[in-house]
Amino acid sequence: MYQPTKDLSDEHSGILLMLKIMDRVSEKLRHGKEISKDHLEKIAEFLKNFADQCHHGKEEGILFPELMKDPANHQLLNELLGEHKTGRDYIRGIHDSLPSYSPGSPEATHIALNMRGYIALLTSHIEKENNQLFPIADRSLPPALQEELVERFEALERDVIGEGKHEEYHGWLHELKEAYLD
Repeated sequence: MYQPTKDLSDEHSGILLMLKIMDRVSEKLRHGKEISKDHLEKIAEFLKNFADQCHHGKEEGILFPELMKDPANHQLLNELLGEHKTGRDYIRGIHDSLPSYSPGSPEATHIALNMRGYIALLTSHIEKENNQLFPIADRSLPPALQEELVERFEALERDVIGEGKHEEYHGWLHELKEAYLD
């Protein structure tokens, strides 16, 4: 049986790779180095559409409501929801600085600071989900419900980011990895 947490965990791998790329990019920005605006826009779109709308959308709209049925999960889920909100603030900070970005500008510094905050937040957030939340979901959700959640995840992905976008984002990850990590 394919579990919904496996889907989310696989997406975490892509997000963690993006965080490594962002770590390099933010260092270059902090030192006044030029980063392609196209690359910055791809990072921002990946964060907004893949990490937030698609990945966090699956969690907030599909998985979390099922886990909220058990009051023992409320504290952890509310903490994770708060972290999603904080992550959106960092993403907005990156997006808002892009139109006026130039190397060494205040906007470049603002982008770098928002990236650093997002990296720190999401690194601990993903660890919490992988090590605390997902084992709870795997144990407590009946197999038939898990299969239904996987189907709902697929529908959300198709409806929210569209056919082929998932693959396009993975292509961007590969492109950016080659540019900044290899």
